[in-house]
Amino acid sequence: MSAIGTSLLYKTNLMSDTGVDALATREMDQLNTEALATCQICGEDVKMIAAEKAATICHCSRRKIYRWIEEGDLHFFETPDGEALVCGRSLSRKIDELDSTTDRLSERNASTTGISRERE
Repeated sequence: MSAIGTSLLYKTNLMSDTGVDALATREMDQLNTEALATCQICGEDVKMIAAEKAATICHCSRRKIYRWIEEGDLHFFETPDGEALVCGRSLSRKIDELDSTTDRLSERNASTTGISRERE
């Protein structure tokens, strides 16, 4: 994705002044870590998680989290200071998708290994 496209993606997901006020009135942990809010994309009340914490949860880099955001796999919004908060529900779905892919690959490897052993 080009830098211009990425910039537009982030700009379309910036919180409006009223959205930030709504976020500020909700119960929240440290804003830098996570906050309870309504995801602007799925419309559900979820825990919004800082990109860095999301990376820790997924055992991946922050860059991978931003790549998933750019690809549309993770819902997010940017705080007024520019930090990306990721929708916990979309993060959970991504983790499930990765687990499913890993399971399929493991099954395929097991069946391939079994076939090659039978030939020996």
